Amino acid sequence: MKLEVVETPLILFDEEKNLWIPQPTRFWILDKAFHKAISRLEEKGLIKKWERKISENDKLFQFFKSLHEKEVLKRKKILERDFLHLKDTKAYKILLDEDLGIGSIRNFKTKPFKVKCFHLWTAYHIGDKDFKNPIGEYVLKHIEKSF
Repeated sequence: MKLEVVETPLILFDEEKNLWIPQPTRFWILDKAFHKAISRLEEKGLIKKWERKISENDKLFQFFKSLHEKEVLKRKKILERDFLHLKDTKAYKILLDEDLGIGSIRNFKTKPFKVKCFHLWTAYHIGDKDFKNPIGEYVLKHIEKSF
């Protein structure tokens, strides 16, 4: 099974609104069957179970917190490398917010931990080797059966 994700630019221009739009989620799953299989896992109430598991295990909580912090730094490097010409825009400034984690998750430094969705963590798990994580592993292990 070879599952792929796409990495999107951090800032996109909306021609209709004539506005630069921040995109704090870098990786996306495009395959509809893969996306649907992940949604079926979420429908089983597993997000709440993972939120509890991470919140109750300090080592796991610190690991996920460090992934958010790593994303904040990575985003800053990408902005400085590719989007410096937009540094005066609201979109650029929003993406520099150190409290804005992976997938726009806020309050990632405090418990309870918020998973948001499995698609997000799985996309990052596949999209960047520095963002391998237990949620992505879990999802891939449980989805392999449906592919």
